[in-house]
Amino acid sequence: MARSVALAFAVLLAVVKIGSCLQCYQCNSQSDPMCKDPFTKSPVVDCSTQDSVNYVRNYLGSILPQELMVAVAGAPRYCHKVVMQSGTTVRTCLDVNPNDPNQTCRQIEQTAKLTPLDSTKQIKHCSVCDKDRCNGAASIASSLPLAAVALIASYLYYKQ
Repeated sequence: MARSVALAFAVLLAVVKIGSCLQCYQCNSQSDPMCKDPFTKSPVVDCSTQDSVNYVRNYLGSILPQELMVAVAGAPRYCHKVVMQSGTTVRTCLDVNPNDPNQTCRQIEQTAKLTPLDSTKQIKHCSVCDKDRCNGAASIASSLPLAAVALIASYLYYKQ
């Protein structure tokens, strides 16, 4: 029985990727046509890094409201996909209110209402998600090094 539990635990470790940082696709179809749907995988960024904050500041200033341009200390960052009426698609990490993750999309839509004649700021679709790489195509993540460690541990355990 104990060996079965150990083997099940080893298999579980082999298929589950452990990590605390949310990873999102990060692209803007104005500069990367592959960012549009149908989506072709783009660079992935850890939302907790300064790179994701800098990307929003440097490349999305003309699209996003000013209040979304500044990272809020301690706020969780979730993956976003925003499709503008102009056809531009943006995939990135943005700060969210954990009690109301869709508030970010509403802020973008409210800002768009202030400039109704500017099609570059009008929203066609906005979505928020909190799983790794959820703002692109679905994928299964596994860890080869973790699988190898689990296999070796299982072998050593059964060898006894």
